[in-house]
Amino acid sequence: MSYERPYYTDLNYHPFLYYIVFGVKSEELQVSRERHHVEGFPKGLDFVFFSKKKNDSYMQSLLGGTLGEILDRKKHILYEKVKNTDKWAVIRGEVQQDADLGYMRDCIGFVQALLDQGAVGVLDLQTISLYSSEEWTECFFEKEFCAYDHVTILLSEMEGGLVWLHTRGMRKFGRPDVSIENVPENETEDAAQAINQMIYYGSIGTFFDRDMKLHTHSGRTYFAKPQFINDFENPDFNNSYYSFVWRENIK
Repeated sequence: MSYERPYYTDLNYHPFLYYIVFGVKSEELQVSRERHHVEGFPKGLDFVFFSKKKNDSYMQSLLGGTLGEILDRKKHILYEKVKNTDKWAVIRGEVQQDADLGYMRDCIGFVQALLDQGAVGVLDLQTISLYSSEEWTECFFEKEFCAYDHVTILLSEMEGGLVWLHTRGMRKFGRPDVSIENVPENETEDAAQAINQMIYYGSIGTFFDRDMKLHTHSGRTYFAKPQFINDFENPDFNNSYYSFVWRENIK
């Protein structure tokens, strides 16, 4: 996938990024345009260093509570490792220029530069995903950019053998997340494929404001009517989102 956004329209709805890089060795960052594939630091983002000596209570608050429990449960060994580091770098903020995805390329490059200088892990707060330095390099830096890698599809059980699928991470592209309820368990894969289409087209700029067709690898086609929910306070998304009811609104 290239960094172009052929369906982009400026909706005054800008991408929001939030990465924490753990165990940084120096505040003298060495970034190479050639090595790290960067054109510059994206306008609108902050780049801040924290140390336990000066910012211990704030750093503990970031990795404590429910978030800490989730990360500890998912990746206990790595969580313990990053929690005990003394220096962090935080890249966060609302990107101002998003007509293409160059800001994602640049952000990935700056994180990689920190890892190249000895940092040990990265937390993507938008998807609540923790990566070792090796995982980040392999998943994001060394491979071709892919929007699916930057968005998480979560699954929760509902009553009557139904499931709820929803995403986290589309705010990194300045587009709504996706929520589909009442999916029969045996159609979970179809629903995930439908969501992946929305992730892809959303990442290259599409805003879904009309009826649409969603296709699956099994050859099924669904006609969807997206309901846009402009609620950034919902903790399931931390973003606005499209809402569907699988059986009622998708045929």
